[in-house]
Amino acid sequence: MNILHVLSQFEVTGAEIYAVTVASAQRRHGHTVTIVSDKLHIPFDGIFISRPIGKRSYLQRIQNIKFLIRLIRNNNINIIHGHSRAASWVCNLAALFTGIPFVSTIHGRQHLHLSSKNWSVYGKNIITVSESLKDHLIQELHLAPQHITTIPNGFDTQRWINTTSASAVGDIFGVTNQIPILLFVGRYSGPKGDVIRYLISHAYPELVKRIPCSLQIIGGVAIPPDIMQRVQEMQQRFGTTSVVVRGYQSNIIPYLRAATVVIGSGRVVMESLLAEKPTIAFGESGYEGLVDPTNYEKMRFTNFGDTGIQKPINTELVVNDLVNILTQQQSITDAKMLQKRVEDTCDINLIERKIDAVYQSAIAETKSPSTIPVLMYHRVVPEAPGQSQHGIWITVPLFAQHLGSLKRRGYSSITFEQYHLFLSGKFTLPPKPIILTFDDGYEDNYTCAFPLLKKHGFSAVIFLVTDAVHRTNFWDGDEPQVPLMNNEQIDEMSRAGFEFGSHTVTHPDLAHCSPEKMRNELVVSKQMVEQLIGKEIVSVAYPYGSVNDTIRAAAAEAGYKFGIATNSGPAKFTEDFFEIRRAQIFPWTGSYGFWKKTQPWYERYKQRKATMTG
Repeated sequence: MNILHVLSQFEVTGAEIYAVTVASAQRRHGHTVTIVSDKLHIPFDGIFISRPIGKRSYLQRIQNIKFLIRLIRNNNINIIHGHSRAASWVCNLAALFTGIPFVSTIHGRQHLHLSSKNWSVYGKNIITVSESLKDHLIQELHLAPQHITTIPNGFDTQRWINTTSASAVGDIFGVTNQIPILLFVGRYSGPKGDVIRYLISHAYPELVKRIPCSLQIIGGVAIPPDIMQRVQEMQQRFGTTSVVVRGYQSNIIPYLRAATVVIGSGRVVMESLLAEKPTIAFGESGYEGLVDPTNYEKMRFTNFGDTGIQKPINTELVVNDLVNILTQQQSITDAKMLQKRVEDTCDINLIERKIDAVYQSAIAETKSPSTIPVLMYHRVVPEAPGQSQHGIWITVPLFAQHLGSLKRRGYSSITFEQYHLFLSGKFTLPPKPIILTFDDGYEDNYTCAFPLLKKHGFSAVIFLVTDAVHRTNFWDGDEPQVPLMNNEQIDEMSRAGFEFGSHTVTHPDLAHCSPEKMRNELVVSKQMVEQLIGKEIVSVAYPYGSVNDTIRAAAAEAGYKFGIATNSGPAKFTEDFFEIRRAQIFPWTGSYGFWKKTQPWYERYKQRKATMTG
């Protein structure tokens, strides 16, 4: 995929670190990535173009839009990702003019004014870094909840965890005697600058009366004069190492590891926890306190004091907390537990996959037909089986009629694997796509369906039950027991361009399985099919169409990209890739019924009819 990130940056912020971290991970996974911003302070090995995105005059915005349109068209950009209001303003319009998908990430609370309430520049594929920001957008900017996904900051967690060496306190902070070090990390501008002013002028003078310590501050490039004046006043009162401003540091790992306690918000908190340091959450929305395993999730709601509703600060509480932290050693168990929490929830590989899912939704919304017919077959047989109870078969002549009808009406078959490539910018959908699916993997799919599909130029998706011992439809006592495909037949069809997906190992109703059994059915069947055909599979069909939120989450965790249901799921194909609705074909489905089931409006009609009759 060819990805364009756009920022409006004059100094280092969490948004820049977020964007560069994500963009670098995307490059490692084979994508081409370009960043456009006023400035870029973090090293980036992709393409960087300097552009005054942060200049908000209407003339400059028009010039920026024209520039982005040319860049998108000349470089075949697949998706554009904005990281601020100023960036999203121009990205949104550039995306509209070029017809490419647009995603925006919101890193902080938005100013409330008439234009922000009446016109959203953020599009319909919005990422927030915290749940409090999502609430803010819904309640105060009246954005639709279904358009917003919360994905936290991402980190190269192993880089932090594996960097164990740290300079001695005196070496890196210049403090001769071994006094405790309070390290604040955050930019000097905006509300974070006010936190620095508070720490210097209010908290530190009270704290140093009770315990000797040094307040060290790492921030942006430009230091406001009033902050330096406050620092000088403290140095005159308490010594030159009492309060020290160090400016921007490209590598803060050694500083974090050498500090006694770290103060910050947002990304800084999680970086400090990865470094196993006692950490105070104190940011734009106020003072949260010491992060521990019991309050981690609560503090994560506001991105550790960065995105909540602003609240007053109690200096006595802040000073008492700092005294307690500086005089009591943090539990090693707590430090390890917090480090593991961040690793499990915020590793950049996990975050990049979640962002990619938003990209795919944006591409589907912009480029894909909202509805793609998905047909559900089981068996194709020479003649009607006498003892079948459920009508899970059609005859060869009827199947030939179906394929002929599709061909005459201009349909082209695609697979879920091809649709996934489309979402990654690597496949172009035909004008009238349709997906033909077969459940269970019966031998007649090879002996009867395969020749007809090849003759008419169609492919199909076959969902295999992978149990290695029972190679018939053992789960279905009401039907004649017939053989399933063998490995050689599956291999031949796979090499011919047919997709194989999972239908679990033993065909259970997953909703009635234990969590361990359900996970095993999904994971092991995926591994078995992949080993058989020699490549990754992307789809699973839930046996009996049984699916709920737990099953959907387990399928996603197992690595599937699509979960296929039967009579459940939204009418629009693009709305939920883990509950894709299918139209089942029966032996009694006549010509008119088949025509109806292949129409884009059929699933909406079916849902409306069910609602009226229900």
